[in-house]
Amino acid sequence: SYVIAFIPTPFDRNWKDIVEDYSVDGEGELRISTSYRRNGKTHSVRGKGFVDRTSGNSKWKVQYLWPFKADYWIIELADDYSYAVVGHPKKKFLYILARTPQMKQELYEGIVERCRKKGYDMNRLKKA
Repeated sequence: SYVIAFIPTPFDRNWKDIVEDYSVDGEGELRISTSYRRNGKTHSVRGKGFVDRTSGNSKWKVQYLWPFKADYWIIELADDYSYAVVGHPKKKFLYILARTPQMKQELYEGIVERCRKKGYDMNRLKKA
């Protein structure tokens, strides 16, 4: 998934051109591989995802650095999975993700407005 825009965390605040790949390993664990550019160089990090199965798979914990896990909640998902919006229950961060590197402006603006109504500080939103 391509990160179209995000409200950054201290961990990713200087990242650009972010792409996240999700897969399930041979043991059934969710793996996350994230590539990004910072200071003109490409970097990558790997993490794990832990899904709360009682949430309809919409609430996750994500771990990039042991033992720390962050809430990673899918707050909006397209019927065809063409985009998703991931947020935090305390509105600390937000990610607008898409299967393609571009998103129609009308769709993007609608997502931004819905997130604003949910209480996210969209003044902190930056393009990836």
